[in-house]
Amino acid sequence: MKTVSKHSQLAIFSGLLLSISGCTSWQTGPQIQEGSRVADATDSHDRPIVNLEQGWTTDTQQAFYFTDQGSRIMPYQWFLALEQADNEHLFRSDANINGYRYIPAEASPLNPDALPVGFAKHTDTANQQAWVGMTCAACHTAQISYQNVEIRLDGGPTLADFETFNVDLVRAMAATYEDQAKFNRFALRVLGKTATPNQINALRQDLLQQTLVLEKRNHVNRPSQTQPQYGYARVDAIGAIFNQILAKFNGLPTAGFASTAPVSYPFLWGTHQSNVVQWPGFAPNGPASAGALIRNGGEVLGVYGQLHVPSDASIKHYRSSLNISNLGKLESWIAELRSPEWPAQYFPAIDPVAAAKGSVHFDQYCASCHQVIARENEGQSYNAVLTPLKEVKTDPTELKNMIRQRPAGKFEGRKEFVLAGPVIEAQTSGLEPLVNAVVGALLEHPEESLEASLIDIDSHHSTHSNGTMSSDSASAMPDELAAALKDFGDQYENSKTKTVMNTMADATDPLVYKGRPLNGIWATAPYLHNGSVPNLYEILLPATERSKTFYLGSREYDPIKVGFNSDASSTLPNAFKFDTSRLGNSNSGHEYGVHELNKTEKQELLEYMKTL
Repeated sequence: MKTVSKHSQLAIFSGLLLSISGCTSWQTGPQIQEGSRVADATDSHDRPIVNLEQGWTTDTQQAFYFTDQGSRIMPYQWFLALEQADNEHLFRSDANINGYRYIPAEASPLNPDALPVGFAKHTDTANQQAWVGMTCAACHTAQISYQNVEIRLDGGPTLADFETFNVDLVRAMAATYEDQAKFNRFALRVLGKTATPNQINALRQDLLQQTLVLEKRNHVNRPSQTQPQYGYARVDAIGAIFNQILAKFNGLPTAGFASTAPVSYPFLWGTHQSNVVQWPGFAPNGPASAGALIRNGGEVLGVYGQLHVPSDASIKHYRSSLNISNLGKLESWIAELRSPEWPAQYFPAIDPVAAAKGSVHFDQYCASCHQVIARENEGQSYNAVLTPLKEVKTDPTELKNMIRQRPAGKFEGRKEFVLAGPVIEAQTSGLEPLVNAVVGALLEHPEESLEASLIDIDSHHSTHSNGTMSSDSASAMPDELAAALKDFGDQYENSKTKTVMNTMADATDPLVYKGRPLNGIWATAPYLHNGSVPNLYEILLPATERSKTFYLGSREYDPIKVGFNSDASSTLPNAFKFDTSRLGNSNSGHEYGVHELNKTEKQELLEYMKTL
């Protein structure tokens, strides 16, 4: 096929975009109604689990919970069969899963083995091996309790303890390998009664190898037992992703750094519409940059996704476990998600007079960073505000870790966007190799990647499709696609540069944190980027008056202070004590209006934030 010009390449790209627009809606099934029971939820403490209206249908909710994105923790049957380290109860039992604050679920058509919310079955297309892995719902689905009801919050930040889950999983695997009786029960569940001695021995060796793989991952992220733990509701996602890219996939174990900057899981509503993502605001987002697909691909690599980076730098595509088509679908559903409103039928009513006065305080002290977006406009794009660290004065650990230099290894000399962008130098922060790794994985499956990108773009512009391209458009792709994606890469680099330079308050200082609209902020405790403040009430206090220690893990909601019950461990036997004096845990900074407003005015501001 003949070579085409850049104008022709872009015309192909534009034609493909047009070919997938104007069809049917992304969502199917009945719209979720306020107060309806969550489908296939496992009720706890005899309390119903109910929905809030967030713009999703029941079909979308279930698909978000259990759609595979390419994560591989361990073989699927192993997860169903594995016992806890210290007893004979299954690791995946509801009680154990709930102990980590993941959310149990009943069996359903999309989840026939009753996996927890956010866990999914992934099948390796090369050998048909089934794996269990995580999907984005594991980290971005919340559940809160108040009096006689539990409320599901789709896209909300989980309270899960990801770190302890990983540590205990390896302990359970190691105990199964070492304890013959425990292994025999495991082998019987996995292989059945007719297994041969050779099959049983092979299973035991495979178990050992995967245990070592996961233990090594844990050790890279937490090399010292004195390192502060994440606890509930926090994870160092950037640290873990950089370690996977630069230590594991790069073949350089010494390039891994301790993940010492756990942050609060962000809420997902509004993420699709933002021009940048991540707390430091370093990742361009949206259609001009293919940022959504790159963001989601990087997330998969951080939660057990697999990648092979070839030593030969002339190879521009990398084998991976990414389920690219599903990443496009997941993003299209996120584009439809809306923030939850304060559930007045369950919580104390908001004082409308105080809230009206509070809106004035918000305009004066908060709106310059946290713009107010009306609920009917939540589907529209917005530019997040990036505030320099030297101004906001919150904990700097995530920013310092992110820019820390380490060996580039196999990524040295490659272009950031594989086909475009700056060349990666011998020492790198990790961001450039991350982009290169994901784009290389996308280029392994160019047609799927382009289609997933176009789904993201189409959903960004609020046009709807069933996600399929016309045969005429598809037939135009194969030979010209690499060139078209190179142009796409050039757009990415231009967008990234412009985004950073135009949105930073001080373009000479790369250390910034992102401020986004606070729609649904009442549902997202704990607060500040590192989760160091337990409730919104304390956000309005001077840093010196905020809790020095508090407890995480309770789902019991406090509608007065707007956060979770955090003042005593006695009500929660395995509560996590958060110590703000530890590395990465500082609750300093973000003192906007805290010295100027009196107690009554702060209460008015708090009432207003409940309405967002």
